[in-house]
Amino acid sequence: MNGRLLLAARAALVGGLLVLVGCAGSEPVRYYILSAAPPAPSALGSGAAARDLAVGVGPVKLPEYLDRPQIVTRASQNELNVTDFHRWAESLGDSVPRVLAENLATLLPSQRVVVYPWRRATPIDYQVAIEVSRFERLEDGESVLATHWRVLDGGGKELLNQASTHRETPARPDYAATVAAMNQTLEAFSREVALRIGELSSGYRR
Repeated sequence: MNGRLLLAARAALVGGLLVLVGCAGSEPVRYYILSAAPPAPSALGSGAAARDLAVGVGPVKLPEYLDRPQIVTRASQNELNVTDFHRWAESLGDSVPRVLAENLATLLPSQRVVVYPWRRATPIDYQVAIEVSRFERLEDGESVLATHWRVLDGGGKELLNQASTHRETPARPDYAATVAAMNQTLEAFSREVALRIGELSSGYRR
């Protein structure tokens, strides 16, 4: 092997070693998932009427900027940061309605909570249509969930129309604690929805 080839081979070897070292030292990707709240006393009690309620969750609309695997952090009013090392294991478009439905099934309680879209033949007493305007992490780790939501009866008549904002400050500013806080905002929102459905089912109007 001549001198030039030897130098080229050594350079390639050194370059390969540097790439391997860089990969070995890179931050590992961590994956997170939202989960339903643990069972708690229901908003409606445990009577037969509560168990017989059929509730449909959805459609749930989220902003396009949240439609990504990376967890989004709002740096300022007009600036967002995303991280490649902290990701959702499931899209928010799937996990948010799933968790809301699981929470409502526990809180109402009801054995008949379905996620949009459901079959036309599925009987629904109440439908909860939700538009999420914010569901993100702030730089200090705080979680913010802002929604505009409506409750419709089985025939599509609007019974309730309101906006809600829920905030939770995590114990630490890291991502794991922030995801736990995001779970708590969804739980708080679920309790609000369950309470309103309970009021509607009992004939109460604000």
